[in-house]
Amino acid sequence: MKDWVKINFVKDKKAANDEATHIRSLIDNGLYPARFTMPLTLQFELTSHCNVHCKHCYNVSGEDNSAPDRMTPERWKDFARYIVNHGGIFQCVISGGEPLLLGDDIFGIMDILHDDGTSFLVISNCLLMTRDKVKRFTKYRYKWFQVSIDGATPERHDEFRQRQGSWDAAIRAVFMLTNAGIPVVIAHTVTPDSLHEVDDMCKLAYELGASGIILGEVMPSGRSYMNPGILMSREQRNILNEAINANTQKYAGRMSVQRSSGTKIQLIRNAGTPSTGAIIRPNGDIRLDCVAPFVIGNVVEDDFFDVWNAKAHDVWTRPEVSEYISSWEDEDEIGHGLRNYADADVRL
Repeated sequence: MKDWVKINFVKDKKAANDEATHIRSLIDNGLYPARFTMPLTLQFELTSHCNVHCKHCYNVSGEDNSAPDRMTPERWKDFARYIVNHGGIFQCVISGGEPLLLGDDIFGIMDILHDDGTSFLVISNCLLMTRDKVKRFTKYRYKWFQVSIDGATPERHDEFRQRQGSWDAAIRAVFMLTNAGIPVVIAHTVTPDSLHEVDDMCKLAYELGASGIILGEVMPSGRSYMNPGILMSREQRNILNEAINANTQKYAGRMSVQRSSGTKIQLIRNAGTPSTGAIIRPNGDIRLDCVAPFVIGNVVEDDFFDVWNAKAHDVWTRPEVSEYISSWEDEDEIGHGLRNYADADVRL
C-alpha cells in the first residue's frame, strides 16, 4: 500500500506554500492587500451548549449546559450590527456547540448580516431541525449547510455522539434541507471502528442528495484527548486516504468527496498568508483559528476593530505561535506542546 499519509502531506504542504508565494507576489505588485482592516470571514460560535456529547468534540461543547454563555443572543445581535456598521463581512460561519439551541434568535442574528449581503456556512447536528426551520433557512445565501453524520448506521452514529435518535434526526434533516434547495455537505469523522464504512457513507450522502461529503480523521483537540481510542494509526490513515481517493473518482461530477486538511497544513497555510478571519467564542474571546489555542482579545471587553488592527496581522509570527506550529509533527499530526481546547488558551 502506498504511504498516502506522506504523499498527501507533501502535496498539501506544497499547495499551502505555493498559495503563500502567490499571495506574496500579488502583494508585492499591489494586487492584494498586505493586511485587512476587517476580516473577510467570521465564525460565530453561538453557544457552548450542546444536545449531544460527541467523543471527538474539538472544542469540548456541552460540558456544562447549565452555565449561561457570556455572549447572550442580544450580545450576538449587537455584535452583528457592529460588524455591519464597520463595513460588514463576506461570510459568516454559524456554529457552536449546537446553534439551533438558540431557537428563533439564530434567525435574528443571521438576518442582520443577511441584509448586509453576508453569505453563510451553518454547522449543525440538526437534532432540532423542523420543517418550519428549514423553510426559514431557505431565506439565506450559503456556501453550504453542514450536517454531521458520523456513521452509516444509527448504531454507529448514536454511540459516537452519545445521543439516541441523533442519526435519524440528521437523516431527516438532510432530506428536508436538500429538498428545499439548500446545499448540504455531510461532515463525517472516521475512527478505527468506522473505517470500513467509508464507501457506505459516501453512498448514503449521495442518496440523501448532498452536494458533498468531507471525510477526515479525529482532530487531536478537546474531548478526543479523553478518548484516545478514536484516533487512527498511520496504517489506518493510509487505508482512509485510499478509500477517499477511490470515492473521489467514483462520484466525480456528481458529488464532491473531500479530505479534511490536517492540523499542520492548516497552521502552515495560516502562517503564510495575511489574516482574513477570526472566531468569536461563546464567552466573547477572539481566536484566529480553531486549531491554534491563542486568544487576542474579547468582544465583550474590547473593541473588535481595535483588537483586529492591533494584533491580527502579526500574530502568526509571534514566538509562542511559531513554537506551537513547530511542535506539530509533519505527516504524523501529533503535537507535543499545548493541547488545543484541553489546556487553557494563551492570551497574546
